[in-house]
Amino acid sequence: MTAVRLFRREFGKENTQKMIILHGLFGMSDNWVGIAKFFSSRYHVIIPDHRNHGLSPHTDEFGYEEMTEDLLLLMDEENISSAVLLGHSMGGKLAMNFAFEYPQRVDALIIADMSMKQGEFRANHAAILKTIADTDLKLYKSFSALQQHLESQISEKRIVHFVMKNVLREPQGRFKWKLNFLPVYDNIHKVMEEVVPGEPFNKPVLVIRGGKSDYVSDDDFKEMKEVFPLAAMETMEKASHWLHADDTQTFIKIVDDFLSKLPY
Repeated sequence: MTAVRLFRREFGKENTQKMIILHGLFGMSDNWVGIAKFFSSRYHVIIPDHRNHGLSPHTDEFGYEEMTEDLLLLMDEENISSAVLLGHSMGGKLAMNFAFEYPQRVDALIIADMSMKQGEFRANHAAILKTIADTDLKLYKSFSALQQHLESQISEKRIVHFVMKNVLREPQGRFKWKLNFLPVYDNIHKVMEEVVPGEPFNKPVLVIRGGKSDYVSDDDFKEMKEVFPLAAMETMEKASHWLHADDTQTFIKIVDDFLSKLPY
């Protein structure tokens, strides 16, 4: 297994406390730019694209083991001894895996709408993967034409938005997918794997869940508390799994309140 050098976006001054934001499945770094800019007054914020996502390298290997080593390489390249990790969905599981594997490199964890349990392949995952598999980008000359096609196939605007975000226009004018479809599809079961805990992580942890999401139940949080003894949970009652997009200002306030209480 070889770690890959991830594409990343950086905000804030390098001599400040570090925060790394880890996006979810099918996502990418630019989904989190607004939130990163908010915290950049106090933190040096780095948002990588995971392998096979965004502008990072495409590889056949894809899973938490590989992504954990990619994150370690990023921290070593940036000379980051430790950082606050904020992870959403798949990024939340990555953050937990990393904290168990390299606890000395993590100052605190913020887990956005994700538990440790085995995940399930959901209808929205299937819709996004099927749309990408069935859409021949060579047939479209403009983003508007492609969007019209997608809107004729998909009723949910959020999924159309996710798919459009994964399209890149090359210098020659051709479109291509940012998402490396086949390795992600072939390894989707690895993304759903439960987090296998190591020694208890005795540093601050915040779990933020969406009130309209079923990703983190009360029982799930009890399980998390056994290995994250300092964990606290906040519920954004009106938010879905994409809680940071549904109500960005409330999400920022909850994160900001948590960070303000950290002992540094």
